[in-house]
Amino acid sequence: MTITSRLNILNSIIAPVLLIFWLGAIASFLIFLSFEDVNNGKVDSIFKTPIYGSLILFAVIIGTSIHYIKMSKSIQIDSKGIKVSNLFNKEFISWSEIKMIELIGKSQIANSPLDATILKLKNGRKIDLIASRYENMPTIRKTLQQVIECIDAKKPIELNPILETSKVDPIGFVNLSGMTKYSGNHILSFNGLVIYGLNAFTIFMVINSPNHFGLLFLVWIVIFGFTYGFLGSQLHYFHLDNNYLVVKNHVWPWVNDKYRVDNIKQVSIETPYKRSTSLMVITKDFKSNLYQGGSLRNSTWKDLLNNFQNLNVDIGNEAID
Repeated sequence: MTITSRLNILNSIIAPVLLIFWLGAIASFLIFLSFEDVNNGKVDSIFKTPIYGSLILFAVIIGTSIHYIKMSKSIQIDSKGIKVSNLFNKEFISWSEIKMIELIGKSQIANSPLDATILKLKNGRKIDLIASRYENMPTIRKTLQQVIECIDAKKPIELNPILETSKVDPIGFVNLSGMTKYSGNHILSFNGLVIYGLNAFTIFMVINSPNHFGLLFLVWIVIFGFTYGFLGSQLHYFHLDNNYLVVKNHVWPWVNDKYRVDNIKQVSIETPYKRSTSLMVITKDFKSNLYQGGSLRNSTWKDLLNNFQNLNVDIGNEAID
């Protein structure tokens, strides 16, 4: 039996393409401005224009493209070993070449710890499989767990079929009234101040500038989309009792993720690069999700971790003292 990875379309394709498109648009605009300055006689040489910025951006685009291609590895696992490949490289690694498999680990990408499975080879190399890149990462991890069990038992590697389940364990109604809430004042948090303050200022400008209403309205739409989307994703908060963990969001009312405490394998507090402190939840069947909680204070995070520990859930702390 062979297990083949499936790339997460959003994280592995759509997000990188949008980023590269955005950088390319800025670079193209700088080139346009540079030639306009030359054609209008503002400068006598193209080298006295912002064209250098576009060259730097194109270099960044190339580097970013290579980075994402290398990170988006294709994986095939069978009883003989694991095949890891991307556009630049293909290699097959037999199980005898692997010293250790760390099912739940951290890979440092751009100063940000990312949930990953790490293959440590006997020759000293490490291969990081970033969890967010794969749609079926729980299946990959459960398959590798079978491999570990066979190796530990000194038995031939045998892979059994694995039933894939939904990302969040389906749970019915949970009464929040008796649960402990771990939250903060999101309005006074950095994310909240930017969301409400910047949008309020832009709306004020739209209302008081009738001659530029159309342009300013479009600007507000862009600002609202960015702040509500990007910053709103960093405003989760949590409810916890002896039986359930419920995840909510201050500005996204549809968020209502629920976990059974006895099905949680590990929680850890992390700080993704230039983002709010977050809670990583990993279940016993290796489903994982990262919830950014920008409204929580350090003391609230500590209380949340302590309560998880009291519930016999493995904890990790990579963000607060």
